[in-house]
Amino acid sequence: MRERARARLAEAIAREIAEILEFEAKDPVLRKALPTVLRAELSPDGQEARILIYVSGTEEERARVMAAFARDTGFLRSALAKRLSVRRVPRLSFALDTSPDRWAEPPL
Repeated sequence: MRERARARLAEAIAREIAEILEFEAKDPVLRKALPTVLRAELSPDGQEARILIYVSGTEEERARVMAAFARDTGFLRSALAKRLSVRRVPRLSFALDTSPDRWAEPPL
């Protein structure tokens, strides 16, 4: 997959996953946590997408949200398939990104 097409697809995946989480997700853990989709990263062949998520809260709350993402991956992929016009929807994996926590810390 060409670099420009891969970048556009990654951007579209991040945008659509954010909308699905906001408007279609019914999992109470995800609804309560209000996860933020930071970006999506695609593998060079476009078959796998890693979605970077930010969730505020304690480590326990974050672990609960990541477990909910693992549980709901099938739903999210099928909802994404309905929204994207691609031949194959990439396999999704979710990763927690805590870098926004570092942004909020005061400088030394």
